[in-house]
Amino acid sequence: MGMEAECTALFNTDSWVTVIQRSFFERNFGSSWYTLERPLRLYWVNGEHVEADKYARVTIVVDGFNLPETVFILEDFIEEIEGGRVRLPELIVGSSTMDKYGIVLDPREGVRLTGAALLL
Repeated sequence: MGMEAECTALFNTDSWVTVIQRSFFERNFGSSWYTLERPLRLYWVNGEHVEADKYARVTIVVDGFNLPETVFILEDFIEEIEGGRVRLPELIVGSSTMDKYGIVLDPREGVRLTGAALLL
């Protein structure tokens, strides 16, 4: 879309989808999303269900590499897990995205791309 926004991201190996907060998406990109024919029912970080009925095609930049991806847009991100308030990132990158692009979580180096992703 020719627009850019910086956000906080969580790389979550327990999630198979990549999701973004609707409020963040709208604030930065407007309402230029697509709507699913039927909502997708997902498990959320706290074990509850959440429905995703919107998605967008975006480019996620990691270490200077542009990674085109489809993200699901969620109405509300939870603010509490087991009685404690938490601040969740605007973007949660799921394992399918990580696998596709060879994103590895390294305890010493943080988030990095393996050589496979560099061939794109």
